Amino acid sequence: MGLTAGEVSGFAPLVVASVVSLAPFTVVAGLMFALSTSVVHRESRGGRSAAGKVYLVEAIGATAAGLIVSFVLLPRACPVSIALLVTMLSSCVSLWLLISSPSVSTRGRPVRTLTACVILAVASAVLVSPAAERLDDASVGAQWRDVGFVSQTNSIYGRIVAAGIGSQKSIYENGVLAASAPDRLSAEETVHLPMLLHPAPSRVLLLGGGLGGAVAEILKHPDVTVVDYVELDPELIPAARRAFGEVMTDGLGDPRVEVHFADARFFVKGAETPYDVVVVGIPDPTTAQLNRFYTVEFQQEVSSILSDDGVLGFSVQSAENYIGAELAAFLACLRVTTESVFPTVVMYPGDPCHIVASRSGAAFTRDARVLGERVSERGLDVAYVRDYYLSDRLSPERVAHLDSALDGVQSRVNTDLSPAAYYLSMVLWNRQFSGAPRVLLAAPGFVTEKNIILLSLVLIALLAAPSFLSRRSNRSRSRVVVAAVFLVGATEMSLELTALLAFQSIYGYVYHQLALIVAAFMAGLALGGWLGTKAAARGAAARSFATLQLFIAAVPLALGAALVRIAALPPEGLRAWAAFFPLIVVGAALLAGLQFPLAAKLVSREHPDVGAAAGRLYGADLLGAAVGATATTIFLLPILGTLGTMRGLAIVNAAVFVSLVLSLVPWRGART
Repeated sequence: MGLTAGEVSGFAPLVVASVVSLAPFTVVAGLMFALSTSVVHRESRGGRSAAGKVYLVEAIGATAAGLIVSFVLLPRACPVSIALLVTMLSSCVSLWLLISSPSVSTRGRPVRTLTACVILAVASAVLVSPAAERLDDASVGAQWRDVGFVSQTNSIYGRIVAAGIGSQKSIYENGVLAASAPDRLSAEETVHLPMLLHPAPSRVLLLGGGLGGAVAEILKHPDVTVVDYVELDPELIPAARRAFGEVMTDGLGDPRVEVHFADARFFVKGAETPYDVVVVGIPDPTTAQLNRFYTVEFQQEVSSILSDDGVLGFSVQSAENYIGAELAAFLACLRVTTESVFPTVVMYPGDPCHIVASRSGAAFTRDARVLGERVSERGLDVAYVRDYYLSDRLSPERVAHLDSALDGVQSRVNTDLSPAAYYLSMVLWNRQFSGAPRVLLAAPGFVTEKNIILLSLVLIALLAAPSFLSRRSNRSRSRVVVAAVFLVGATEMSLELTALLAFQSIYGYVYHQLALIVAAFMAGLALGGWLGTKAAARGAAARSFATLQLFIAAVPLALGAALVRIAALPPEGLRAWAAFFPLIVVGAALLAGLQFPLAAKLVSREHPDVGAAAGRLYGADLLGAAVGATATTIFLLPILGTLGTMRGLAIVNAAVFVSLVLSLVPWRGART
């Protein structure tokens, strides 16, 4: 697509790349659901529970695969090896069907059987030989050729790539630049600006950003005795050291430094020793996951582990000499968030913009002369953060421009359950690309609870009216069922993402726990599919379907209330609830799983072809999930917050319930 590896791209290329790369599998998978349902229906001699059975088995497979991949394959195998395992499994299933199923046509069976055998043999031979690893390395090397590929490492958190051209060495994680060396300017600014605002920093906590020289810069301060450096991925530092020696890891071997491989927020929650300076070296809040390091809750947690004169320092993207409306809104959000926790907050102009905060602020200043004197007094060997550089960076004109640009800008406080900074960062990011959707800029004026209520009323009119006006009432009512499945798919995906993001914010990025949440969600779908299949076989249909929709409308309210209560628990209560957190998504998923077999039974009244009816419902379910994922992460959670999003989902699902009652109750012969 003309993009260089590691390049930050706009919205459109990301969407196109995702669709193109996933479509070869997802299109076939969607087709397989409809075909599988047709086969099961035929083999069971016309049983109406075929769609429910296939839905149940698929959910069980997704649950098992999620656990196996997360806990077994990702820590031990490269992506090519995992792909080969999937190929082998699919080939075995294909052979089993070709050999054992009487429904498979004998025409062309030898050719198809031979093809499956060849694929299985080739995949097996490559998997058990060193060729799989070499193929993986060759694939990554081809992707990163333009930036000087050196090596790659896979971990449970993603792919780590080392690349370098000439003296410039870089480490990328999941395609995003994690560290670069030499980058002395960035390392000096990140460290020295907050540390110069403490009289004599002794104990320092560095959250991320330790590669590339930041640790070495911290150690230059004469009073430093302890440096705790927290990094999420335990493979990142060894990968950098193997690729570039000590260029990236300068200072990590010092006896005063201890490296902790943990989620930074999880580490802060459990820290007890007070720190003089906490430096946050984590990227901007461009995702909901990263946003949790810029919220009120996180800063309150940091404040609790700071000494009386302790200083918090972090930085975000900005501009040297011009601050537009989008950038001003983003910076103002971070300022008001920080000021709600710390009495003293100072922002340093430039790109990036450095923000420092403290409860006392006795040594805080933006006077370049005073900071230069402190550099000299401490004997710091610096190339950039010194008199001539500071006088330019902190010129009165730049300081005044930053302050005037932010004065008067109204902004919400950024919280775990209402990630305002994430949304503003996304707007700013998209604004930088000419092809970016401008709808993001106007969205806060349209995404309101009032408009959701209006949308729900329109939804009732569109779904229920045709059932009374159309002579072909069954078809009109079938459309209401399909629409309900679509909206339930959107709701379930929104609930799952909300639970995942809430867990990350409350507990930190505990990788395997997230896998358990996803597995619990799929297990709930499987259990619901099993119960729904049995209910459909006993004759449950229209009224049961509508009743389930009412319960689904209540689930978002219950989830929102539960998340607020859990987030407010003291640390002891949080630890006790951690093991039960995955279970809070089971109920929501169970209701959706229950509803699908009943929907298939209702829609099959219009469609004599059970496979076509199942495919229609399955497509509506997945399309709804896609819309729900997009709307939740881009609009609903950032703009309305968790509670507002849950209320909105409850309102829309209640509207669907009303539409179902108005449309399905007239159906004759439908058993309860």
